[in-house]
Amino acid sequence: MRCLKSFLGAVALAGSLATLPALAQMGGGGGTGGPGDGMTNGSEDLIIPAGVRGAGQFSSFFVTDLWIKAGGTGTATLYFHATDSATSAPTATATISLTQPITYLPDVLHEKFGLQTAFGAIRVAASFPVSATVRVYNQSGAGAYGLAFMGMPSRRGMTSMPSGGSYGTNEYAMYMLGLLPEPGNRVNVNVVATASTGAAGVVEIVDADGTTPAGTGAKSLPFTLAGYSSHQFNDVLANVHSKLPVGDAGLQIRVRMNQGTGGMVMSYAVVNDNVTNDGYVVMGSMMNGGRGMGGGMGTGMNLVSGGQ
Repeated sequence: MRCLKSFLGAVALAGSLATLPALAQMGGGGGTGGPGDGMTNGSEDLIIPAGVRGAGQFSSFFVTDLWIKAGGTGTATLYFHATDSATSAPTATATISLTQPITYLPDVLHEKFGLQTAFGAIRVAASFPVSATVRVYNQSGAGAYGLAFMGMPSRRGMTSMPSGGSYGTNEYAMYMLGLLPEPGNRVNVNVVATASTGAAGVVEIVDADGTTPAGTGAKSLPFTLAGYSSHQFNDVLANVHSKLPVGDAGLQIRVRMNQGTGGMVMSYAVVNDNVTNDGYVVMGSMMNGGRGMGGGMGTGMNLVSGGQ
């Protein structure tokens, strides 16, 4: 999934979409929105860290379909924020009428935003609770393949470690494990700012025991994001190797914000097979059960990412 620019930069396409974003997943909750589900409370934005329209590897072409579930009726505003944007201003905006319990918007970047090629994240704002899922998939060839991502209320983003005080490494960090390394697979990581203030931090590659792994590849990848923008790091396990008996499949990805900074962030990874281009999403996990989560929820937050 290479052509998809550092998007996926969240949410990410299975296979040839080298850089796609992912989506976050939360458990439980009722249909009217609340702390236990992926529906907004009617006074916050819904962040969908994956929105892609463009060419990928092996003559693929990826598009994004969007489903919105509404806890009321009325108008919603969709904002598209391009990957690596310099500002929090949306690249494109669309207004839609939600008159049914579920609204299906095929090829939403082209049909609603008027974009021919785009890589980034989608933000949904409405005065009533909404949830959403996107499917990012290859449209060319005899069949389709891709990934699906769930939108996440902005409050579910991870916050930074406060200045001062004594905190453990895991208290304000997000981990991704279940990764398959090169040469058989490539792993892409996407980070998405979930607030207008942006976010700054670092993506780290760590060994199974949390120490620095071996190899010549980069183990620390800093990021600075404008509000609602995203960035994708491609093939992050290239030339990075475990020192432990578990081998390179034991490598982990850790995401942390710079201590004392504002904003919130979501993150996810996509693992793509280098032969078949089949991809799967790996969810980032809040090891502390939500201490660094913007809404202070007690449940863990999981996110997915786009593949390359």
